[in-house]
Amino acid sequence: MELRFGGEVVWWRGPAPFHFVALPEPEAARLRAVASRVTYGWGCIPATVTLGATTFTTSIFPKDGGFLVPVKTAARRAEGVELGDEVALVVVVDDPDGPADDAEDPQDAVPVTRRAPRHDPADDDDYFDPAADPAAGPAAGRGADAPTAAG
Repeated sequence: MELRFGGEVVWWRGPAPFHFVALPEPEAARLRAVASRVTYGWGCIPATVTLGATTFTTSIFPKDGGFLVPVKTAARRAEGVELGDEVALVVVVDDPDGPADDAEDPQDAVPVTRRAPRHDPADDDDYFDPAADPAAGPAAGRGADAPTAAG
């Protein structure tokens, strides 16, 4: 199944901070119709996403009755996409039970539309991403007087 749509790049801190584009309702309805056949658990659905000239694999997340499509940092950087930009995405979800869609050229997607820069919470001085700090171990983020496993 191929879904073509546009939307605003938003940031959700959540347990795994990331940039997303919400799947519009018509496309979300199409995805809900096949979700039980294509999910690998927790409602997550593997997909191949094309943003501009960049294609990457990811998993679409269910959120509040709809779906969020993650936009990987490498893809955003490659395409010069920032928080708040309107982008066009081509999302391909393999449905093993469904008919094969005719492949369309992902280059037909609408280009990125720039908006005024918005505040990206990831730029805050107090924002800490443990995945970005290889020196951060299990004790990272605890205060000096926080108890440790040893006492």
